[in-house]
Amino acid sequence: MSTDDPKIIEQQIKNHLLNAPDEEGFDFIAQRVDAYLTRRDEKACRDLIICARAFVTLSKDMPFVERFPDLYQCCDDSESHALAKLFFTDYAPSRVGIPNVEAQNAQTLISQPLGVQKAMARTAIRRHHESLLYSPWPPVIEILCSNPAIRETDILFMASRRPSQNDLLEPILASQWSSRLEIRFALAANPSLKASHSLRCLFSMPPAKLEIIASMPELHGFIRETARRLLSDMIRFG
Repeated sequence: MSTDDPKIIEQQIKNHLLNAPDEEGFDFIAQRVDAYLTRRDEKACRDLIICARAFVTLSKDMPFVERFPDLYQCCDDSESHALAKLFFTDYAPSRVGIPNVEAQNAQTLISQPLGVQKAMARTAIRRHHESLLYSPWPPVIEILCSNPAIRETDILFMASRRPSQNDLLEPILASQWSSRLEIRFALAANPSLKASHSLRCLFSMPPAKLEIIASMPELHGFIRETARRLLSDMIRFG
């Protein structure tokens, strides 16, 4: 991959994972896991971030998801393979909640239909953004994430708000904002995000963030265990 354009890289990754033979597709992930864990390779880290982003779309492609058992069979006894297979999972969120009173009140303020909210999300008007952060519509969140007038603090608020819903967090992970460590960490630490997405985010986390994830009781035990495992490998490889 000679380009540095994240969008082009993401499309290349999707094409490769969708069309490559099972063993080649699995090795694509495993090689980058190994490169980042053992050498802190920056390009491997970048690719792992983009892979986590790409899997938002890939995990909705049922023919690809149905290949997961076959991809598991490509796993050997190496640590990078044992970890890479976690990319090919479809685990539910750690917790499923409903919007709290604050969110319900805010939604009352933006009771406009979806079309109106989408139009508001495209503007540069700050008061529109502040109310739309509570929108229950994933397409509105997606538009907000691509609006150049939106602030990182807004995205961080949506990524970390609890309770939330996976469908409202996936547009954030699928956006360019997921390249920001704090955004990616907030998503991984949010129990409303599908656990498989959280796992994929862990692979590009520094040790300090993994330590926090490993100690969060509200997350699935295997998310905490994976964080500890990655942390241990990072320490071992120095």
